[in-house]
Amino acid sequence: MSSPLNVLVVGGSRNIGYYASIRLLNQGSTVTFLLRSPSAFDNDATIQEHLKSGKARLVKGDALNSDDAKTAWAEASRDKPVDLFLSTVGFSGTPSFHPLKGFVISPADLVTKSLLNFLCTMPKDTPTPKVIVVTTAGSTPTSRKKTPLLLSPMYYYLLGPPLKDKLGAERVLAHCAGWEWNPADGEPLEEITGKDWRNREGLPAPGSLKDAIVLRGAIYTDGECRADAATEQGKSLPYRTGLASEISGYTISRKDMAHFVVEGILKDWDQWKGKQVGIAY
Repeated sequence: MSSPLNVLVVGGSRNIGYYASIRLLNQGSTVTFLLRSPSAFDNDATIQEHLKSGKARLVKGDALNSDDAKTAWAEASRDKPVDLFLSTVGFSGTPSFHPLKGFVISPADLVTKSLLNFLCTMPKDTPTPKVIVVTTAGSTPTSRKKTPLLLSPMYYYLLGPPLKDKLGAERVLAHCAGWEWNPADGEPLEEITGKDWRNREGLPAPGSLKDAIVLRGAIYTDGECRADAATEQGKSLPYRTGLASEISGYTISRKDMAHFVVEGILKDWDQWKGKQVGIAY
């Protein structure tokens, strides 16, 4: 998948989604963003350059609204089918703190509902795109046991509510991709997925998303892209990747996450497709 792609990204206004989109645009791909506030890019010289060339497209809307998700699909596929759907949705505001629950986000179903909306409105008359959903290490009970011991208070307490949302998103994708779900991970709360989510209109049939990947990163930081520097110096990549069940670590920068998405996963799709993938320094 080294040739230019037609990409639809949700969660691309900042962080991993933004950095991955810039890489894709600079390589000649077309990227459609769904943004609640397209004005967020008014002073972004890089995005403005790609808007002028027609490679970047901005759609005003909210991923929590299924009609807006449908509009984004229509805009992204107006010239050709979408090759890649990239979801990097994550809570980026200031969460409230509950002494018993940890950090509480609102809405509690942000990641899961956004993903459901996009999967349910995915065009049915064109080839199914490749799908990458970015979550986080510790998103499931079994994966939490593999996180570093020193980070246990964070994964088991502070991040409790956000991880329930990530669990919901992973469960939805596993259902559509036909992956076996570990009973030890339980089922997401109904308040996260909605009632009877498996029968929601438009949801891809079980096993129909053959080209799907879940990408779990360690704790995300705002550090630089070490991988670019290492490549320029002829050194090995600074991060480790593999099956999520085999990768444990403390941190990974959002820029290195984006590097792996574009320079790793998309350039070696057959190695990673159909897997839950982990990355950490």
